[in-house]
Amino acid sequence: MLSQTKTKPSYHFPAGWLALFCTLLVALGKTAGAESKTDEKGRDAQSAVGIPGGPPVRELIRDPHFRTGFRLIDPQPGRRVEYGRLAGLPAGIEPAWDLDQWSSRSPLAAESPQIPKPGVQRWANPGKAVTRGDVGLAEADLSLAVNAIQEYNQRARKSGEPWVHLLVEQSFANPPTLAELVSARLRLQARLLRSEARRTEDYSPGLHAAQFQLFLMLQNCNRQSPGHGHLVWFGIPIYDDRSPFPKEHKQQDTGGTSMFIFTPGGEVFADRSAHDRQWISVDKELRPLFLEALETAWQRGFLRESRDLTDYRITGMNLGWEVPGLFDVEVQIRNLSLQAELRGR
Repeated sequence: MLSQTKTKPSYHFPAGWLALFCTLLVALGKTAGAESKTDEKGRDAQSAVGIPGGPPVRELIRDPHFRTGFRLIDPQPGRRVEYGRLAGLPAGIEPAWDLDQWSSRSPLAAESPQIPKPGVQRWANPGKAVTRGDVGLAEADLSLAVNAIQEYNQRARKSGEPWVHLLVEQSFANPPTLAELVSARLRLQARLLRSEARRTEDYSPGLHAAQFQLFLMLQNCNRQSPGHGHLVWFGIPIYDDRSPFPKEHKQQDTGGTSMFIFTPGGEVFADRSAHDRQWISVDKELRPLFLEALETAWQRGFLRESRDLTDYRITGMNLGWEVPGLFDVEVQIRNLSLQAELRGR
């Protein structure tokens, strides 16, 4: 059953993928600069910044304004298969982002976008929409919309049935270990544009919700460790239709990975509710919460193979909708950033 802040669906990763994930990041780190190019201000997304003479600071998120487009991932759970792309700007650049549509009955087609106005791209079908806007426009940076009423063909989802997702996802190139991490500062702005529910006689809040959230992966990347690939799903909840501030959720993922989920309550990250349909801002130092997440996991019997912070890295993220209920929803995101300040070497 869906919890108040629900478990992290594990079928984002096929069997064996978690153990290989960290190894693949090494190769990704070597090519990230070529793939991500520069942002609108000409800065490489992975370059070190910061105060001269001070600790180096790295932006972990490649292409935070979503200019390079998206790899479309087949919605069939249990595997990751690219079936096409939504082309970015300029054309021909390797996308930094995957677009996950798990268990969707109406995946987006790999086709050219609509151009509602200069600087705006939109891909849409009856079940979902992705809108990307240039920095400075009202549509900046990204809006994700799901019409689950269409996805479920007007019928409320039953217990045990999968639910529709619309997520942007990426892995981080050469992610730092938690031991060398001095600071991890998450910043973003989000606004709920639409949330319309259709209640049925069999409505249950545990089964029929709509949630928008960000997950980071705190993962053991030591190939010599028996726990290589094991992780904590670290959640940042943005919106849950059932509560002005999403409730905390700290327990095992029952979806398949059996890993630990650590999601603090929404009030930890923002002082305004997304239900107000105004811009909310997240500007949060995450390192203390990362350590709390690991300590909580260890206390509950997870990640037993290692308590060494040098084994754990922030390896990737996903952001977007999980909609088990009959909802028509849309959230806009802008100014996404995750800056890691590292100890001097």
